[in-house]
Amino acid sequence: MRLRLFRVCRMGGLVLSKVFPQKRDRMILLPVIGAQLIVMTSMFLMPVLIDTLEVHAGLSGKAAGLLLSMELAVSALTTLSLSTWIRGHSARRWALAGGLLTIVGTALSLVSPALPALFATRLLAGIGAGVVGAEATSVLSLGADRERLIAIVTIASIVDAAFWLAVLPYWVDRIGYRAPYACLLLICLCGTFLLLRLPTHSARQRSTGPALRAPFSFSALLVVTAIFLTQLGQGAFWSMEEDYGSRAGFNSHAIGIILSVSTLLLLLGAVGAACAGNRFGRFNSLLIVIALNAFSILLVSTAAVHWVYLAANILQAVTNLSAVIYQLGLAAYLDRCGRVVAVSTALVTLGNGVGPGLAASLSGVFGAPFIGVLVLAINCAALALYCTVKLRGVGELQPSVSTT
Repeated sequence: MRLRLFRVCRMGGLVLSKVFPQKRDRMILLPVIGAQLIVMTSMFLMPVLIDTLEVHAGLSGKAAGLLLSMELAVSALTTLSLSTWIRGHSARRWALAGGLLTIVGTALSLVSPALPALFATRLLAGIGAGVVGAEATSVLSLGADRERLIAIVTIASIVDAAFWLAVLPYWVDRIGYRAPYACLLLICLCGTFLLLRLPTHSARQRSTGPALRAPFSFSALLVVTAIFLTQLGQGAFWSMEEDYGSRAGFNSHAIGIILSVSTLLLLLGAVGAACAGNRFGRFNSLLIVIALNAFSILLVSTAAVHWVYLAANILQAVTNLSAVIYQLGLAAYLDRCGRVVAVSTALVTLGNGVGPGLAASLSGVFGAPFIGVLVLAINCAALALYCTVKLRGVGELQPSVSTT
């Protein structure tokens, strides 16, 4: 048994060495995966969390939704706050402190389903997740092949979410409202353990490569603004998907299947970005996938036809995460201290959180198809910002380290 385990570990190490020839990339990968699981799992489990809190904790749908929104907003705002002074302290020490906060907050969430108690415990967990996100994500800037690192981390996050979404209904039947939080507690424990291997601040200072750039230069501000705009559009569109499916003639069960398959296709986009890396050029890849994603959203929202809805949703799913990966890869390149990429990841969460409220407000006045036009305009603005950055000569670098 021990020999077999050794062989499996050795094989895994060989595969990892092939995918990431640079040693520092292999050192970064597992800790950042742990951080991503801590930060993002509650957002992926949103449907189960809200439904469970309604049925088993006695909360209204509005209260459950606000509770989760509060947690995600606090996490994003904490990351944004800490991103202004990341260079001044040890990433590992603060990430571990954030991990411990999430563990404590999530463990206390198991005590009582009362709204005041859950509000306090999820507030604590949200702050901890924000600290983890700011510290661990900033280390991505040390990587040699940043797009590939971000893609692998994203794939791990989706696989984790798919597993728990399948398992949680059985846990809910047994332990009620505590099931999602028991799941999150286990994830926080595992993620914090992986954070023990996170490079320290001194490791950042010893890193090789281009000199550190000004963290929030004009180009960096343009990039983080563009990232927020694209994710604002994604959040607005995703909240309207069921309405668009109904307009295309599908019933609720068929829409559920279509969206489930579309979610799985997110993996295809992430795998594609991982395989392509930066070999086609950072800006070429980024501009193409954002343009295709905006076009697919416009088709879904305005063309009420069966096959168009299906085909456009497939295109939207495949280009969604790949666009995020390339945007975060550019953010990681702009600032090897990690401030820009840390802010960017927070804005991904914040944009997806604000988007549904924006869609709800505007669709009631202008109609559901207007959201597709709005998202197209938002993405055009983001593309204009990226083109400005490209014209400034920022990001026009040699392709990432070859994986051959």
